[in-house]
Amino acid sequence: MKSSSVVDNLFFDKKELFIGIDVHKAKWAVTTRTYDLELKSFSMKPVAEELERFLFTNYPGADYQIVYECCFTGFWIYDYFFEKGYKIIVTPTNRIYKDGSTIKTDKIDSRKLAFQLSRGLLREVMVPERTVREYRYIFRFYDKQKMRKGQILRQIKAVLEQKNHPLKWEKWNKGLVEKLKGLTFEGELFNLKFRNLLNEYEFVVNQIKDSEEIIGKMKEDEQIGGRITRIEKISGIGIISAARMSVYLFDRKDRFESSEKLSHYLGLTPTERSSGEKVIRGRSGMYGNKQLRSIVIQLAWITVRKDGSLLDKFERVYKRSGSKQKAIVAVARKLMTKIFAIISKEEDYKVNLNNSRTVKAA
Repeated sequence: MKSSSVVDNLFFDKKELFIGIDVHKAKWAVTTRTYDLELKSFSMKPVAEELERFLFTNYPGADYQIVYECCFTGFWIYDYFFEKGYKIIVTPTNRIYKDGSTIKTDKIDSRKLAFQLSRGLLREVMVPERTVREYRYIFRFYDKQKMRKGQILRQIKAVLEQKNHPLKWEKWNKGLVEKLKGLTFEGELFNLKFRNLLNEYEFVVNQIKDSEEIIGKMKEDEQIGGRITRIEKISGIGIISAARMSVYLFDRKDRFESSEKLSHYLGLTPTERSSGEKVIRGRSGMYGNKQLRSIVIQLAWITVRKDGSLLDKFERVYKRSGSKQKAIVAVARKLMTKIFAIISKEEDYKVNLNNSRTVKAA
């Protein structure tokens, strides 16, 4: 991309230039380099337009290649440069190669980014589309609401336990909430706080219902709606889990090259380390969403009771290993293989199907 201004120096015209940005709220540390030589390392305001102006002014006509770490800013920096035609990638923080140095500064980090980009050493984050990112935010709000609901429940139960109130034995439901509203304790200030806690509980419950309704409307999305419907048809998987998997795992067909890659992302693939006669077996080093792994395991416990092929897998692994945990992880892996297949082939889920071949994404 060339500057619109007239420049006399065309030395950088079409020359590859690698730019590493270490992003922070107050400033950016930026390093520019060619393949062989570092040109400049400096700090600047966190403004994309200013960086673009700097590149135009100092390196007119160069082939700019930019990288920054995935961080609190999300992807707005990527959006700005990508939409203007720049080559830009976002790289995971934990995938930057370490050089053994104990010294860490923003300038050093930007130098590492620029250098490793020039050598093709950095793994690229697959940036979701804007709509998918918004859907993920909805799930973050929803998860925070569920978490707060659990906190309030524990606080109320702790009060009942400490007061040794008979209601501590009752099952939590709407009827119990109404009974709790009629409780009075010794201190008026404590009563006021307890009522506020109950009001907050009802507010959060309504917020959760609202979020669930909004998540349900994701089925109307042209891109992922069909995938949500296919996953939801699987007995034991509800709309919330189906939408979550579609948004985080199947928002695009090329996110995972194979079902093995998907299983590895979720930490469902076994690994083995051996030295002499010592053998250590365990799950693979997971680099994906830990919450998703937990949800998939929960779904496996439900679907294994409804699909004969999954039950057969559970029984075979359990008899061989004697571990229900290993057996259910194997079931979860088989379940995700089957889901990967129906998304790739755009087919409906088939119960009792034992074919667990890896299906390449279309």
